[in-house]
Amino acid sequence: MKPIGYLLGALTVAVALTSAVIAQQPAVLTAAVGANMNHVPSFVGVEKGIFLKHGVDLKLKVLATGQEMAKALQAGEAQIIGSAFSNYPVAVERGMAARGVVGLMGDRTGRYSDDPVSIWTRKGTGITKVEDLAGRKVGTPVGGTADEYLGVALKKKGVPREKVSVLNVPPGNIVSALQGASVDAVAIWEPFGSLVQARIPDAVLVSRGGGYIGYYINMAVRNDVIEKSPEVVERYVIGVAEASQYTRQNPDEAAEIATRWVAGLDAAVARQALRQMTFDPRITPHTLAAWDENVKILIEQKKLRTALPWQQGIELRFIEKAMKSHSQLFADLKPVP
Repeated sequence: MKPIGYLLGALTVAVALTSAVIAQQPAVLTAAVGANMNHVPSFVGVEKGIFLKHGVDLKLKVLATGQEMAKALQAGEAQIIGSAFSNYPVAVERGMAARGVVGLMGDRTGRYSDDPVSIWTRKGTGITKVEDLAGRKVGTPVGGTADEYLGVALKKKGVPREKVSVLNVPPGNIVSALQGASVDAVAIWEPFGSLVQARIPDAVLVSRGGGYIGYYINMAVRNDVIEKSPEVVERYVIGVAEASQYTRQNPDEAAEIATRWVAGLDAAVARQALRQMTFDPRITPHTLAAWDENVKILIEQKKLRTALPWQQGIELRFIEKAMKSHSQLFADLKPVP
Protein backbone atom coordinates (compact mmCIF):
# COMPACT_ATOMS: atom_id res chain seq x y z
CA MET A 1 0.00 0.00 0.00
CA LYS A 2 1.33 3.43 -0.96
CA PRO A 3 2.04 5.85 1.90
CA ILE A 4 -0.49 8.63 2.39
CA GLY A 5 2.18 11.26 1.56
CA TYR A 6 2.79 9.61 -1.79
CA LEU A 7 -0.92 9.60 -2.58
CA LEU A 8 -1.32 13.24 -1.58
CA GLY A 9 1.68 14.20 -3.72
CA ALA A 10 0.27 12.33 -6.71
CA LEU A 11 -3.08 14.03 -6.20
CA THR A 12 -1.42 17.44 -6.06
CA VAL A 13 0.42 16.74 -9.32
CA ALA A 14 -2.81 15.55 -10.97
CA VAL A 15 -4.69 18.66 -9.85
CA ALA A 16 -1.87 20.87 -11.08
CA LEU A 17 -1.85 19.13 -14.47
CA THR A 18 -5.64 19.41 -14.75
CA SER A 19 -5.47 23.11 -13.90
CA ALA A 20 -2.78 23.61 -16.54
CA VAL A 21 -4.90 21.89 -19.17
CA ILE A 22 -7.94 23.99 -18.22
CA ALA A 23 -5.79 27.15 -18.37
CA GLN A 24 -4.66 26.21 -21.87
CA GLN A 25 -8.18 25.78 -23.22
CA PRO A 26 -8.81 28.50 -25.81
CA ALA A 27 -11.43 31.12 -25.04
CA VAL A 28 -14.47 30.76 -27.28
CA LEU A 29 -15.69 34.03 -28.83
CA THR A 30 -18.17 34.75 -31.62
CA ALA A 31 -17.64 37.66 -34.00
CA ALA A 32 -20.43 39.11 -36.15
CA VAL A 33 -18.75 40.02 -39.43
CA GLY A 34 -19.84 41.13 -42.89
CA ALA A 35 -20.30 38.90 -45.94
CA ASN A 36 -17.88 41.09 -47.87
CA MET A 37 -14.17 41.77 -48.41
CA ASN A 38 -13.88 44.07 -45.39
CA HIS A 39 -13.58 41.05 -43.12
CA VAL A 40 -11.02 38.97 -45.01
CA PRO A 41 -8.54 39.02 -42.07
CA SER A 42 -11.21 37.40 -39.88
CA PHE A 43 -11.72 34.65 -42.48
CA VAL A 44 -7.94 34.21 -42.84
CA GLY A 45 -7.35 34.17 -39.08
CA VAL A 46 -9.89 31.39 -38.57
CA GLU A 47 -8.84 29.23 -41.53
CA LYS A 48 -5.08 29.55 -40.89
CA GLY A 49 -5.45 28.85 -37.15
CA ILE A 50 -4.01 32.22 -36.20
CA PHE A 51 -6.60 33.02 -33.54
CA LEU A 52 -6.29 29.52 -32.07
CA LYS A 53 -2.52 30.00 -31.86
CA HIS A 54 -3.18 32.99 -29.61
CA GLY A 55 -5.66 31.12 -27.42
CA VAL A 56 -8.93 32.24 -29.01
CA ASP A 57 -11.38 29.82 -30.60
CA LEU A 58 -13.12 32.38 -32.83
CA LYS A 59 -16.49 31.57 -34.38
CA LEU A 60 -17.77 33.79 -37.19
CA LYS A 61 -21.39 34.82 -37.70
CA VAL A 62 -21.42 36.16 -41.27
CA LEU A 63 -24.14 38.76 -41.95
CA ALA A 64 -25.03 41.16 -44.77
CA THR A 65 -24.96 44.59 -43.07
CA GLY A 66 -23.66 46.48 -40.06
CA GLN A 67 -27.20 46.86 -38.79
CA GLU A 68 -27.61 43.05 -38.71
CA MET A 69 -24.29 42.71 -36.88
CA ALA A 70 -25.43 45.25 -34.28
CA LYS A 71 -28.62 43.25 -33.69
CA ALA A 72 -26.60 40.04 -33.25
CA LEU A 73 -24.39 41.67 -30.63
CA GLN A 74 -27.31 43.16 -28.73
CA ALA A 75 -29.13 39.81 -28.81
CA GLY A 76 -26.12 38.12 -27.17
CA GLU A 77 -25.36 36.03 -30.26
CA ALA A 78 -21.87 37.55 -30.57
CA GLN A 79 -19.30 39.26 -28.34
CA ILE A 80 -17.42 40.98 -31.17
CA ILE A 81 -18.68 43.10 -34.06
CA GLY A 82 -17.25 44.80 -37.12
CA SER A 83 -17.85 48.51 -36.50
CA ALA A 84 -17.77 50.89 -39.46
CA PHE A 85 -17.56 54.57 -38.57
CA SER A 86 -20.40 55.24 -41.02
CA ASN A 87 -22.97 53.49 -38.83
CA TYR A 88 -21.36 52.41 -35.56
CA PRO A 89 -21.89 55.75 -33.76
CA VAL A 90 -25.62 55.33 -34.44
CA ALA A 91 -25.55 51.89 -32.81
CA VAL A 92 -23.70 53.33 -29.79
CA GLU A 93 -26.28 56.11 -29.45
CA ARG A 94 -28.99 53.44 -29.43
CA GLY A 95 -27.34 51.53 -26.60
CA MET A 96 -24.60 49.42 -28.18
CA ALA A 97 -22.33 48.56 -25.23
CA ALA A 98 -19.09 47.76 -27.06
CA ARG A 99 -15.90 49.55 -28.07
CA GLY A 100 -13.52 49.14 -30.98
CA VAL A 101 -10.26 47.60 -29.75
CA VAL A 102 -8.36 46.95 -33.00
CA GLY A 103 -8.45 48.32 -36.52
CA LEU A 104 -9.47 46.14 -39.44
CA MET A 105 -10.00 48.00 -42.71
CA GLY A 106 -8.88 51.38 -44.00
CA ASP A 107 -5.62 53.25 -44.58
CA ARG A 108 -4.82 54.58 -41.12
CA THR A 109 -2.21 57.10 -42.28
CA GLY A 110 -4.85 59.74 -43.12
CA ARG A 111 -8.33 60.92 -42.22
CA TYR A 112 -9.97 59.85 -45.49
CA SER A 113 -9.96 56.34 -46.91
CA ASP A 114 -12.84 55.25 -49.14
CA ASP A 115 -11.40 53.35 -52.12
CA PRO A 116 -13.55 50.26 -51.38
CA VAL A 117 -16.73 52.29 -52.07
CA SER A 118 -17.92 52.98 -55.61
CA ILE A 119 -20.90 54.20 -57.65
CA TRP A 120 -21.81 52.37 -60.87
CA THR A 121 -24.27 52.82 -63.72
CA ARG A 122 -24.94 51.20 -67.14
CA LYS A 123 -24.17 52.50 -70.61
CA GLY A 124 -27.10 54.38 -72.03
CA THR A 125 -28.29 56.02 -68.81
CA GLY A 126 -26.55 59.28 -69.62
CA ILE A 127 -24.85 59.22 -66.22
CA THR A 128 -21.11 59.88 -66.37
CA LYS A 129 -20.48 61.80 -63.14
CA VAL A 130 -21.98 62.25 -59.66
CA GLU A 131 -23.83 65.42 -60.72
CA ASP A 132 -25.80 63.35 -63.26
CA LEU A 133 -27.49 61.39 -60.44
CA ALA A 134 -29.96 64.27 -59.87
CA GLY A 135 -33.46 63.06 -60.71
CA ARG A 136 -32.32 59.41 -60.90
CA LYS A 137 -32.93 56.25 -58.86
CA VAL A 138 -29.89 55.02 -56.94
CA GLY A 139 -29.83 51.67 -55.16
CA THR A 140 -27.76 51.20 -52.00
CA PRO A 141 -28.05 49.50 -48.60
CA VAL A 142 -29.68 52.44 -46.81
CA GLY A 143 -27.95 53.34 -43.54
CA GLY A 144 -24.67 51.71 -44.58
CA THR A 145 -21.31 53.14 -45.59
CA ALA A 146 -22.18 53.44 -49.28
CA ASP A 147 -25.26 55.46 -48.33
CA GLU A 148 -23.12 57.87 -46.32
CA TYR A 149 -20.57 58.05 -49.16
CA LEU A 150 -23.31 58.80 -51.68
CA GLY A 151 -24.69 61.61 -49.49
CA VAL A 152 -21.29 63.27 -49.05
CA ALA A 153 -20.41 62.90 -52.75
CA LEU A 154 -23.71 64.52 -53.75
CA LYS A 155 -23.22 67.37 -51.30
CA LYS A 156 -19.68 68.08 -52.48
CA LYS A 157 -20.90 68.16 -56.09
CA GLY A 158 -23.73 70.55 -55.21
CA VAL A 159 -26.59 68.06 -55.64
CA PRO A 160 -29.27 68.16 -52.88
CA ARG A 161 -29.89 64.63 -51.61
CA GLU A 162 -33.64 65.07 -51.97
CA LYS A 163 -33.10 65.42 -55.74
CA VAL A 164 -32.04 61.75 -55.83
CA SER A 165 -34.43 58.85 -55.27
CA VAL A 166 -32.45 56.52 -52.96
CA LEU A 167 -33.82 52.96 -52.88
CA ASN A 168 -32.84 50.40 -50.24
CA VAL A 169 -31.14 47.54 -52.11
CA PRO A 170 -29.38 44.80 -50.09
CA PRO A 171 -25.77 44.05 -51.11
CA GLY A 172 -26.68 40.68 -52.60
CA ASN A 173 -29.23 42.32 -54.93
CA ILE A 174 -27.01 45.15 -56.18
CA VAL A 175 -25.95 43.43 -59.43
CA SER A 176 -29.46 42.30 -60.40
CA ALA A 177 -30.97 45.70 -59.55
CA LEU A 178 -28.58 47.53 -61.88
CA GLN A 179 -28.69 44.83 -64.55
CA GLY A 180 -32.48 44.71 -64.52
CA ALA A 181 -32.78 48.51 -64.71
CA SER A 182 -34.87 48.81 -61.54
CA VAL A 183 -32.34 51.51 -60.60
CA ASP A 184 -30.22 53.85 -62.70
CA ALA A 185 -27.11 53.51 -60.54
CA VAL A 186 -25.85 51.76 -57.42
CA ALA A 187 -23.54 52.77 -54.57
CA ILE A 188 -21.80 49.87 -52.85
CA TRP A 189 -18.69 48.51 -51.11
CA GLU A 190 -16.42 45.63 -52.09
CA PRO A 191 -16.59 42.97 -53.38
CA PHE A 192 -19.91 44.09 -54.86
CA GLY A 193 -18.38 46.94 -56.88
CA SER A 194 -15.95 44.49 -58.48
CA LEU A 195 -18.87 42.06 -58.93
CA VAL A 196 -20.82 44.72 -60.87
CA GLN A 197 -17.77 45.28 -63.08
CA ALA A 198 -17.36 41.53 -63.70
CA ARG A 199 -21.03 40.58 -64.20
CA ILE A 200 -22.43 43.54 -66.16
CA PRO A 201 -20.67 44.00 -69.52
CA ASP A 202 -21.92 47.57 -69.98
CA ALA A 203 -21.22 48.71 -66.42
CA VAL A 204 -19.77 52.22 -66.11
CA LEU A 205 -17.82 53.47 -63.09
CA VAL A 206 -19.18 56.84 -61.95
CA SER A 207 -17.02 57.30 -58.83
CA ARG A 208 -14.62 55.33 -56.65
CA GLY A 209 -13.13 56.67 -53.45
CA GLY A 210 -12.07 60.27 -53.81
CA GLY A 211 -11.49 61.13 -50.15
CA TYR A 212 -15.14 61.85 -49.39
CA ILE A 213 -15.32 59.92 -46.11
CA GLY A 214 -13.13 58.09 -43.62
CA TYR A 215 -14.31 54.53 -44.25
CA TYR A 216 -12.77 52.72 -41.32
CA ILE A 217 -13.81 49.52 -39.64
CA ASN A 218 -12.66 48.52 -36.18
CA MET A 219 -13.46 45.26 -34.43
CA ALA A 220 -15.44 46.11 -31.31
CA VAL A 221 -15.76 43.92 -28.21
CA ARG A 222 -18.65 44.03 -25.77
CA ASN A 223 -17.88 46.14 -22.70
CA ASP A 224 -18.58 43.29 -20.27
CA VAL A 225 -15.96 41.11 -22.02
CA ILE A 226 -13.45 43.97 -21.93
CA GLU A 227 -14.03 44.40 -18.20
CA LYS A 228 -14.13 40.72 -17.19
CA SER A 229 -11.61 39.17 -19.60
CA PRO A 230 -9.06 41.79 -20.71
CA GLU A 231 -6.41 39.10 -21.27
CA VAL A 232 -8.69 37.38 -23.79
CA VAL A 233 -9.23 40.69 -25.58
CA GLU A 234 -5.45 41.16 -25.71
CA ARG A 235 -5.01 37.77 -27.37
CA TYR A 236 -7.78 38.50 -29.84
CA VAL A 237 -6.20 41.85 -30.81
CA ILE A 238 -2.84 40.18 -31.45
CA GLY A 239 -4.63 37.57 -33.56
CA VAL A 240 -6.27 40.27 -35.69
CA ALA A 241 -2.91 42.00 -36.15
CA GLU A 242 -1.25 38.77 -37.31
CA ALA A 243 -4.18 37.80 -39.57
CA SER A 244 -4.13 41.28 -41.13
CA GLN A 245 -0.42 41.01 -41.86
CA TYR A 246 -0.90 37.54 -43.37
CA THR A 247 -3.63 38.99 -45.61
CA ARG A 248 -1.40 41.86 -46.73
CA GLN A 249 1.49 39.54 -47.50
CA ASN A 250 -0.54 36.75 -49.15
CA PRO A 251 -3.34 38.52 -51.08
CA ASP A 252 -4.01 35.74 -53.60
CA GLU A 253 -4.40 33.12 -50.87
CA ALA A 254 -6.54 35.54 -48.85
CA ALA A 255 -8.77 36.08 -51.90
CA GLU A 256 -9.20 32.32 -52.29
CA ILE A 257 -10.12 31.99 -48.60
CA ALA A 258 -12.69 34.79 -48.97
CA THR A 259 -14.56 32.83 -51.66
CA ARG A 260 -15.45 30.24 -49.03
CA TRP A 261 -17.11 32.83 -46.81
CA VAL A 262 -18.79 35.24 -49.24
CA ALA A 263 -21.58 33.65 -51.28
CA GLY A 264 -21.32 34.01 -55.06
CA LEU A 265 -17.74 35.28 -54.96
CA ASP A 266 -15.13 33.84 -57.31
CA ALA A 267 -11.37 34.16 -56.90
CA ALA A 268 -10.86 36.61 -59.80
CA VAL A 269 -13.40 39.07 -58.37
CA ALA A 270 -11.97 38.60 -54.88
CA ARG A 271 -8.45 39.39 -56.12
CA GLN A 272 -9.74 42.52 -57.91
CA ALA A 273 -11.61 43.64 -54.79
CA LEU A 274 -8.57 43.17 -52.55
CA ARG A 275 -6.65 45.66 -54.68
CA GLN A 276 -8.96 48.36 -53.32
CA MET A 277 -8.53 47.31 -49.68
CA THR A 278 -6.10 48.28 -46.90
CA PHE A 279 -5.98 46.11 -43.78
CA ASP A 280 -4.35 48.08 -40.98
CA PRO A 281 -5.00 47.13 -37.33
CA ARG A 282 -3.70 50.40 -35.93
CA ILE A 283 -6.00 53.04 -34.42
CA THR A 284 -4.22 56.31 -35.14
CA PRO A 285 -4.90 59.99 -34.40
CA HIS A 286 -6.15 60.23 -38.01
CA THR A 287 -8.77 57.57 -37.42
CA LEU A 288 -9.88 59.22 -34.19
CA ALA A 289 -10.33 62.46 -36.15
CA ALA A 290 -12.25 60.47 -38.78
CA TRP A 291 -14.65 59.25 -36.07
CA ASP A 292 -15.44 62.86 -35.15
CA GLU A 293 -15.93 63.82 -38.79
CA ASN A 294 -18.19 60.84 -39.45
CA VAL A 295 -20.26 61.83 -36.42
CA LYS A 296 -20.74 65.32 -37.90
CA ILE A 297 -21.81 63.79 -41.24
CA LEU A 298 -24.27 61.45 -39.51
CA ILE A 299 -25.79 64.40 -37.64
CA GLU A 300 -26.08 66.36 -40.90
CA GLN A 301 -27.75 63.35 -42.55
CA LYS A 302 -30.15 63.15 -39.57
CA LYS A 303 -29.05 59.62 -38.70
CA LEU A 304 -27.51 60.65 -35.36
CA ARG A 305 -29.10 62.98 -32.82
CA THR A 306 -26.10 64.28 -30.86
CA ALA A 307 -22.31 64.27 -31.07
CA LEU A 308 -20.57 61.20 -29.63
CA PRO A 309 -16.91 61.48 -28.57
CA TRP A 310 -14.69 58.69 -29.90
CA GLN A 311 -14.07 57.47 -26.33
CA GLN A 312 -17.61 56.08 -26.31
CA GLY A 313 -16.87 53.79 -29.25
CA ILE A 314 -13.10 53.12 -29.10
CA GLU A 315 -10.71 51.65 -26.49
CA LEU A 316 -7.03 52.23 -27.31
CA ARG A 317 -5.14 50.30 -24.64
CA PHE A 318 -5.20 46.88 -26.29
CA ILE A 319 -3.86 47.90 -29.70
CA GLU A 320 -1.28 50.18 -28.08
CA LYS A 321 -0.01 47.27 -25.99
CA ALA A 322 0.03 44.90 -28.99
CA MET A 323 2.06 47.38 -31.05
CA LYS A 324 4.74 47.34 -28.35
CA SER A 325 4.73 43.61 -27.57
CA HIS A 326 4.39 42.41 -31.20
CA SER A 327 5.95 45.23 -33.22
CA GLN A 328 6.91 42.79 -36.00
CA LEU A 329 3.24 42.46 -36.97
CA PHE A 330 3.14 46.15 -37.90
CA ALA A 331 6.59 46.52 -39.48
CA ASP A 332 5.36 46.36 -43.10
CA LEU A 333 2.77 49.14 -42.70
CA LYS A 334 3.30 52.71 -43.89
CA PRO A 335 4.45 55.01 -41.10
CA VAL A 336 1.81 57.33 -39.67
CA PRO A 337 2.66 60.99 -40.48
